[in-house]
Amino acid sequence: MRTRISLAVLVLLAPASARATEKPKSAWLPFTTAARTFTFDLPSSGWHPFEEESPVGAVVRVFGPEDPSGLIRVALSVRLMDRDSPSFLPIKRGVDALRASDRATSRSATPVRPLRVPAGLARIFEVSETRRLPADAGPSTPLQLHHYVAVIPQGGDSYFVVRLVTARTDYLDFREDFIRFLRSFRPLGARP
Repeated sequence: MRTRISLAVLVLLAPASARATEKPKSAWLPFTTAARTFTFDLPSSGWHPFEEESPVGAVVRVFGPEDPSGLIRVALSVRLMDRDSPSFLPIKRGVDALRASDRATSRSATPVRPLRVPAGLARIFEVSETRRLPADAGPSTPLQLHHYVAVIPQGGDSYFVVRLVTARTDYLDFREDFIRFLRSFRPLGARP
């Protein structure tokens, strides 16, 4: 009798424990900005989005996993650049400014390549540079950073700048994530 009860309890508990260990159906979930300017998919865990107003306009930032050094988190940012943006440059000049070399930080960029994404034809490139982190406090450490950058035209003079920044030591771990962000990126047409 006791064996039957134990077996019945195990049978009843098994589905609950199986549900608790199941992975989510999708490892990526859709995210839409509060201003309804765009939507894209984010990993379902470990990435934390927020929107803020910066000195050069509204920006959506998404913080991902922390670098093993503890000096930086993987960060994705999306910014809409249009004539109303304080730092607006026409798209060609904007891309050139993002790719500009800088000896002080050993900044260099790869050539621009096209990438077809649902939002249009993106111009993508990568930038490497060395920064001292933390920049605003006590002793700092030089850290090589890697930026994946995409510029996506939106008709007229406006365009989106999508940037993913990681430590150079593990940037290859996030290349597929960056492409997945771009492949799921869709402008919604609303302006803030």
